[in-house]
Amino acid sequence: MSKLAAKIKRDLPLRISLMIVLAMALLLTVTLLVMLHSSRNSMKDDALNRATYTLDRATNNIDNILLSVEETAGNIYFNMKFDDPERMYTYAHKIVETNPYVSGCVIAFKPGYFKGHDLFMVYAHSTDSTHQDQSTANIVHSNSFGTKPYTEQIWFNRPIGKNRAMWMNPLLGMKSDIEPLTSFCAPILDANHSPIGVISVHVPLQLLSSIISAARPSPNSYCALLDNDGSFIVDPTVSYLSKTKAFNLPGNSVQEAVKTMTSGNKGYLPFELNGHKFYLFYQPFRMAQVPYRTLITNPGWSIGVAFSENDIFGEYNALFNFVIIIAIVGMVLMYLHTRLIIRHRLKPLRMLTELTDRIAHGHYNEPLPSRHRNKDEIGMLQGHFQQMQRSVAANINELHELTQTIQERSKELHEAYEQAQKADRMKTAFLHNMTDQMLAPSFAIDEDVSALSHFDKKTSTQTVSQLVEDIQQNGDTITQILNNLINLSEKEEDLEEKGGKL
Repeated sequence: MSKLAAKIKRDLPLRISLMIVLAMALLLTVTLLVMLHSSRNSMKDDALNRATYTLDRATNNIDNILLSVEETAGNIYFNMKFDDPERMYTYAHKIVETNPYVSGCVIAFKPGYFKGHDLFMVYAHSTDSTHQDQSTANIVHSNSFGTKPYTEQIWFNRPIGKNRAMWMNPLLGMKSDIEPLTSFCAPILDANHSPIGVISVHVPLQLLSSIISAARPSPNSYCALLDNDGSFIVDPTVSYLSKTKAFNLPGNSVQEAVKTMTSGNKGYLPFELNGHKFYLFYQPFRMAQVPYRTLITNPGWSIGVAFSENDIFGEYNALFNFVIIIAIVGMVLMYLHTRLIIRHRLKPLRMLTELTDRIAHGHYNEPLPSRHRNKDEIGMLQGHFQQMQRSVAANINELHELTQTIQERSKELHEAYEQAQKADRMKTAFLHNMTDQMLAPSFAIDEDVSALSHFDKKTSTQTVSQLVEDIQQNGDTITQILNNLINLSEKEEDLEEKGGKL
């Protein structure tokens, strides 16, 4: 890591390229996040619209089936005569035969309504368990339905107790091998509008589930219709019908979704089932308003459609991955392209840097690279650097010439100094020689003066004269030597004056 940081610090093109790419990456990331967030919300809104349309269509499909069953039962009911119990078989048979969605019909009366019959019930049902073609199925009659007496079954007691028609599960509270059913149960009223019996028309839930499953909006979606207690009324898988409640499905998110769905509200929420993520869109099941339906109790059902998360965001996720790959490849290509351009544009600077380093090591006459063609900052810098190099080279040449001149003058001065030293030595030797020449006359004069100082009358005149003459000669000798020294000194002064003038 430290080597990479050191390389980035040393490499200006790399540093500039990284700065540009990072800035562009930040801008692109923010832009993509905003766009993808908006796209995700748009897809979620689109899924909500599709789910609403699917729920409305499924509601209409189911309600059309229910409405056809209600109309069939109503048409027969309004033509029923209650004075002959044998006619009840015909009525029940006619209801099953007329409507392809009906698998069975029960007509039961209160105990003792018909004379000679304490309990009277008629049950007509189709033998076709596949519900493929009800028109060709055999219809059989029976005097019993379920495992309990009909007077103890909920489909009989509740409509009489509330004196209202309703949709309900006729097998509620019973363990039976009969296929899961939902039933339209309506009280049979006498002339005083008092209930005397119940007509119950059965619709197989498997048939409803098959019809709704065929209209699902996507391969991984399904629609479900729940009772207010969480029981499945419509289930595309068919495996949950009357076998388990939605509240018993595994997973806290599923139970929370079922609780929210059966609350009577409208909305959507995510949940997870068997490791797969779904979005549940739900709303109350509302029956179409027709005049006689005001007498039918609202069943309190809830309908929902579950979309796989991949169905909603599959294209979004694929687009997101595709965009990320394009962005990464684009960033890499932009980095390489930017680095190539910057290296090319900074090549004159790199050449100037190398040239500066060589100049710093004394190569002042290093040939300059060709002038940058563009009149930008780099071109101006290169031009100014060329001027600076020429100026420095000229100054260095002048300095070399001056140094050479100084060295020559120093050499001449050194030679002159050597000659002066030599002359001084010769002068000293000459002075010593002259001084030595003056010593003998000086000693002689000294001796003669000493001899004269001892002069007496006894000394002859000739001797004195001789001494004086010797003193005179020795004095002349000293004077001549001094005159020679003076003349030599004057000649040297003349030579020095002439040399200074030159």
